Amino acid sequence: MTSSILMSRQSRKQPLARKKAASTASKDAMREHTMRKQKAVRGQNAMRAQEADSIEGLLAEWRRERPDLDPSPFGIFGRIWRLSTSVLSDAEAWLTPLGLTFESFSVIVTLRRCGPPYELNPTALYRESLLSSGAITNRIDRVEALGLVKRLPDPNDRRGTIVRLTAKGRTLADRAIKLHFDALAEMLSGIDGRERDQLAGLLSALLKAVEARRAEQPRTRRRR
Repeated sequence: MTSSILMSRQSRKQPLARKKAASTASKDAMREHTMRKQKAVRGQNAMRAQEADSIEGLLAEWRRERPDLDPSPFGIFGRIWRLSTSVLSDAEAWLTPLGLTFESFSVIVTLRRCGPPYELNPTALYRESLLSSGAITNRIDRVEALGLVKRLPDPNDRRGTIVRLTAKGRTLADRAIKLHFDALAEMLSGIDGRERDQLAGLLSALLKAVEARRAEQPRTRRRR
């Protein structure tokens, strides 16, 4: 009798023990998987840091040819320039089917971004966009010919005009800006969120410093 009771208790304990062991094994496996994943990410980051980009080779050549100069500032601005040209080049792939250039895209998305009634005078449009002042009139002419904007008299300036986004322009701007943001997100897929935040902070600090310096310079010197 006693023997049978003991055997019954042991039989009940065995499934519990197996369940506990399985749970422990599962947690260990998850912990090991997480550690392997973290190690792989660290390894990828280390490999990426060791790989030379297209600007590093140029820096090496300048160090060889002009060891008396410090090319490190070019390392920063050269990469910014290379990234900018890559963005513009890649943009043509999705802008062309929409019948847009990057310049016309900049005009309509700037007007779309400013909110209702989606209008600015040419000077404000130049300041708010990424376009040069000398080209803004021609860019407005082109998007007006496409029916994306229309010129209206400026109520605050009898000789001035207002550029307003049309319904067609707004529809196209909404479509184009989504494609643009998706393309930029894809370009950033090689770095993680923490690196993006660090990069954004550093670029913001650099841009503010450059803009402050330019604001202090005489206008004639700024044009050189």
